[in-house]
Amino acid sequence: MIVVPEPIPLDQPPGNAEALREVVQDVARAAFHLTVLSGELAGRAASAPHWVGDDAAAATTQVAATATLARSSKDAVLTAMHRLSAHCDRLEEARRQVAALQREQDDDFRAAWARLRRFDDPRETVTNEAPEWVAAVEELRATEASRRRRHATVLEEVADDAAATARVLADCCAAVGGRGARGDESRVVAYLAARLPGWGDAELATRGRELADDLIGRSMRPEERQALAQRALPLAQEPAFATALIARLGVDGVAALLAALSYDEVATRTALARVLAAALGSAATSADGPDTVRRVLSATYVGAGDEGPSDDIASGMAAVLAVATPGRPGGVRLDTVATWGRQLLRRERMQGVLAGAGAVPSGGDPLEFDAARLVVDVLAAAGASGPAATLLGDRVAWDVLLARGWGDEGAALARVVQLAVTAPGAAGVEAVRAGLEALGTGLSDDGDPEKWTVDEETFAAVSGSLGTGLAAHVSVAIDVLAGADEPHEDEEPRDRLRGLAYLTVDRAAAAIVGRALDEWAGSQPLDLDDSSPFAPLSALAVPAGYLAVQEYGQRLAYNLRAFRLEDLAEDREFVWSALAYVPTHLPGWVGEALGLVDIAARRMLGNDGSWSIGPDRGLEFDREDAADEAIERVAGPTRRADATAMDEVARQSRAAFDRVSRALGSPQGPLPPGQQQLAESVLDEGADMGSAREGGDGRGRR
Repeated sequence: MIVVPEPIPLDQPPGNAEALREVVQDVARAAFHLTVLSGELAGRAASAPHWVGDDAAAATTQVAATATLARSSKDAVLTAMHRLSAHCDRLEEARRQVAALQREQDDDFRAAWARLRRFDDPRETVTNEAPEWVAAVEELRATEASRRRRHATVLEEVADDAAATARVLADCCAAVGGRGARGDESRVVAYLAARLPGWGDAELATRGRELADDLIGRSMRPEERQALAQRALPLAQEPAFATALIARLGVDGVAALLAALSYDEVATRTALARVLAAALGSAATSADGPDTVRRVLSATYVGAGDEGPSDDIASGMAAVLAVATPGRPGGVRLDTVATWGRQLLRRERMQGVLAGAGAVPSGGDPLEFDAARLVVDVLAAAGASGPAATLLGDRVAWDVLLARGWGDEGAALARVVQLAVTAPGAAGVEAVRAGLEALGTGLSDDGDPEKWTVDEETFAAVSGSLGTGLAAHVSVAIDVLAGADEPHEDEEPRDRLRGLAYLTVDRAAAAIVGRALDEWAGSQPLDLDDSSPFAPLSALAVPAGYLAVQEYGQRLAYNLRAFRLEDLAEDREFVWSALAYVPTHLPGWVGEALGLVDIAARRMLGNDGSWSIGPDRGLEFDREDAADEAIERVAGPTRRADATAMDEVARQSRAAFDRVSRALGSPQGPLPPGQQQLAESVLDEGADMGSAREGGDGRGRR
């Protein structure tokens, strides 16, 4: 059965031609005013008449910048006006064409129904598919198909023209710094402010203060903060905006926003973190009078104790550091990063856990919220020695960083250490001293590392860098060796001496430092008349003392290995004893039998507390080596020198070696239990069991 089709929809193209025509008129008026302004600025006004001196030069420069901006804006607006007008014409023509198609459709359907109504019995005609009926319907369908194609062509042409117009308008926006996208307002303001500072700085400062008031003036959801920050993001790197924002926030406001960031599970990707990072890096400080910005940058936000929301703030710091780009606009000042790092590491030292660990969201990656690790990453990437030295000038920072393990095998930390300890002047010296103290802290006189927290893999990663720094600031090593046996009220000098000794376990680092000391000693005067073994020349005492330090380091390394082996054996024995306690204490012969099996199994599986270590094959240095090296250095390979003088050189070198050796002591590690001790323990155990059986209590005891 052939039926008459429904009319196809012939919608008008989207857009309001009348409203667009009004927009064209508005743009035309703007183009007119910009044309007038360009002409005015190109005339007498461009020379700033009646102005003199620097003011005249500044005014002329500003007028010229304004004229350039007016001309480029005029050209862009004229281009936009012509393109909008052309699109408006195209839209109006398209609407007329669609209206014509609609009228044509109405006429065709009226004509088709008129033809069909001429049949006497339309129902029978339709049922029987009379040829005349079929022809009329098919003709209408063909007409509608043609009309659909023409309508689609009209809409496609309008859409193409609209897209082309949008591209032209986006290009025109570039004249004022826009991109033709939503949210361009802040980007345009930033662009204009850079070219019109007389107007722009005040405008940017106003917007910075308004954002601060919005962010801390009321409670809001993370989504609201995100929206505010997203709009302000293009302005955050502008000094006027950043200064006003940070100054209005103050220390309390910045702390509140850092804490707020910790509540957002995607804090490291929010616009607020980027705004804070950029503003903290771009805000200007003042050298005169009170400076709120400087206080914000150097404030203590993370306390070492339990006070305040320190973990939340630490987590917020991680969010900011994660989006910081060191060495480029949009990143936190590196000095501020170092200051934050010292706070974070002091808290970690005090609390025994990563700063911010208490604010990691459920299911969050702890590494993403490890602000201290991010501090190291940022400073390593920046490559600036000053901030690195600020961080590592703090002994506590060294303590914590050396005790950590690092996923990148310590590469970033080694880079930061290298930057810090090679920093020029007092900052580098202080970083080297702090590093030696941290390396030696916890090493007792007998070499027991019970309180020594240095991670060996971390030491291996940074030892070369520390050795390079010590060679660059060789005076630190000289002071450590020269004052080895002097009385001190605190342990810091002895810690530095032991730290130097352990550093020499890395033979590459030891060689670097040794060459620097030899070079220094070779430049010192050699006046033996004013010296003696009781007061040896520094040129002799320092190299000899360094040899004694290396001897101690070799013995210390061996004893540390012994202590580690002993600890591992004790741990295995403890675990085994805990597991075997219940079965070996069962009543009667079962417990006794299991006790004997336990003894044998402990021995066989190495869970009886026994351990072994081979002989100490480390390098050996003694007082005669010190004497020989001194003679070699003073007399040269031929040794053609006064014998009496060489004897004195040898005596003073031996005395200096002995002096440092006495100050260091001799590390004594644990001895492996002997086979006799093991046999005695087995016999004693058997005797105890026999006594228990004779006692008639039916129980086996250990």
